[in-house]
Amino acid sequence: MMPREKALQYGISTLENNELLSLIIKSGYKDSSVFELADDILQLANGFDNLLSLTFEELTSIKGIKTAKALELMAILEISKRLSRIDRISEARLSEPKKVVEWLRFNLGYSIQEEFLVVYLNARNNIIKSEVLYKGNRNMAIIGIDEILRRAIILKASAILVAHNHPSDNVEPSQADIELTSNLYRASMLVSIPLIDHIIIGKSGYFSFKNHSMLK
Repeated sequence: MMPREKALQYGISTLENNELLSLIIKSGYKDSSVFELADDILQLANGFDNLLSLTFEELTSIKGIKTAKALELMAILEISKRLSRIDRISEARLSEPKKVVEWLRFNLGYSIQEEFLVVYLNARNNIIKSEVLYKGNRNMAIIGIDEILRRAIILKASAILVAHNHPSDNVEPSQADIELTSNLYRASMLVSIPLIDHIIIGKSGYFSFKNHSMLK
């Protein structure tokens, strides 16, 4: 049974991963069927869970995936990412470690460049605001601690959490990461808006300074 008929008869949730992709792709290419193209995409992403990390350039490197199809796929993946982010922001209480990592991964884990995120929290550890302050391969030493704390004071935050991603998926902190965390922690204590954690996010793992007793 073809995916369209299967979805109509049994519901869209019954489709396999490659069947869902085949509905979006719609057609094959020369000697490659639509299902083979779907499998090529899944292989390139190294599994369904990593689809959100695919770039336009990676998609169009597959024979049979040209600009129009790649853009359709990117649009659907971006919609999925944004919807998931909305759900997690509305639910997020960053006192729950699993939710922290899950929420951060949707905000940072799929970015292909390094981003530094600051999350401002109220007294109940609910998010007041979150924002990416820095993008690109930056030396952690130049990140403005004064700017982070000034914004926390303006927002009347009770605590802050910072995070950044390692696109390489190696989440071990660098010496610069460690020095930044130490300096930010000490400064945050002086203004009574404590840094509760610095988390490094990868696609498949994470590193928590708090869990490793490195907040000091």
